[in-house]
Amino acid sequence: MDLSDRKKKILSAVIETNVKSKKAEAVSSKQLQEEYLPKLSSATIRNELNALEEMGYLTHLHTSSGRVPTKEGYEKYISELMREKKLTTREKENIQSNFANKLISIRDIIERSAKTISKATNYTSIVYSGPSNRAVIKDIKLYPVSPTTQLVVVVTNENVINELTYLGTNNEDDLKSASDILKELFIGKPLSLIKNRDFRNKVVTKELTKYKTVFDRVLDIISAESNNISNNLSIAGKDKLMEYSEFNDIEKFKKAVSIFENHESLIPIFDNSDDLEVSINVGSDDTGLEDCSVIKITCNINDGTKITAGVVGPMRMDYSKAVSVLKEVAETIENTLNTEGDYDE
Repeated sequence: MDLSDRKKKILSAVIETNVKSKKAEAVSSKQLQEEYLPKLSSATIRNELNALEEMGYLTHLHTSSGRVPTKEGYEKYISELMREKKLTTREKENIQSNFANKLISIRDIIERSAKTISKATNYTSIVYSGPSNRAVIKDIKLYPVSPTTQLVVVVTNENVINELTYLGTNNEDDLKSASDILKELFIGKPLSLIKNRDFRNKVVTKELTKYKTVFDRVLDIISAESNNISNNLSIAGKDKLMEYSEFNDIEKFKKAVSIFENHESLIPIFDNSDDLEVSINVGSDDTGLEDCSVIKITCNINDGTKITAGVVGPMRMDYSKAVSVLKEVAETIENTLNTEGDYDE
């Protein structure tokens, strides 16, 4: 529905005033006149507010004469009225400084990104890297711990996998021999290949048959680790929601935190497969949170890995500022990794 210039100005003013307020206060015609539209009478502004309410873009709060935006109002604002905020030089420098030191792994990238975004926006930040194409085996070691327990250590360029398990033998010589065979087979190979069942069937040699239990168990550990989404997802600023009046209700806040703890439920939201530079979902039902919105952006690393960074906040969040921060972080990551030659391996 097309809006007149005056209605656009009033809708923008209501939204921007409501976003700035600490307790999501309704915006009155008098406030709009004093702060935004001094040349218009209160009666004219009230008429326009009534019209915007009839269109579904504004609503009343209880018996207050003031208005607050609806989900449809925010969507109209984002799609047609919002102007992207330019970050200050200081804000850009603060973001870029968090990536000044060498990035050592995908995990390091997503953790730094989540903390940077949450601090810059004051919202909860979620960053997801998706399956990594870079995880490569660098070393494998097997140690006896007890008659029924052995320690498997798998070192990759991204992290170290440690797991206590039973490998079918506790003999130190057998473990060393099995370890040597596994090193010969696996070192330099990507995890994505090693967990493939065809690879498992192809590499079973006569020497390895003796240690089939060891071999199968180590492969199971590697497969489980490569499928562990917690390694590829980082959340920062869970407590930020408490700073907004919408989440002063302790039960509502607990529900939000419980959703953030369930990484499985977050992956469909942050596993971007489209080419949208920025995606904004107002009042997202996907999160299971009431009155929340999700903004996300995806950046591509030169090896094909995608990193999706986003914020979750109240529906009355500062969308313009959040979009600018996400774009700056995505651009910094891409420039750092694609220009300077990756992170350490």
